[in-house]
Amino acid sequence: MRARELFLQSCFFTISCLTLLFLLSIAVHFPSGRVLFAVLVSVICLSAECFALFKVAQSLWRWSGKAVLAILRIAHSGQPSRSFD
Repeated sequence: MRARELFLQSCFFTISCLTLLFLLSIAVHFPSGRVLFAVLVSVICLSAECFALFKVAQSLWRWSGKAVLAILRIAHSGQPSRSFD
């Protein structure tokens, strides 16, 4: 059963890729098609750059949180602790 699903999925994928390639080859022959293709590629690149920027900012946020915790541990280890006796 799984082999049949994989075969059908690969057939569908191949047909989809060939169809998109055919449509792209038709579209680049017309000036408006070239413009739309250029806009599509630029949107894809922009979204990839935004995602990379988000991941870098997320890593920087985690790193700064760890740095603050380390600084607070060092600051509290030098002070005597208060006890409520």
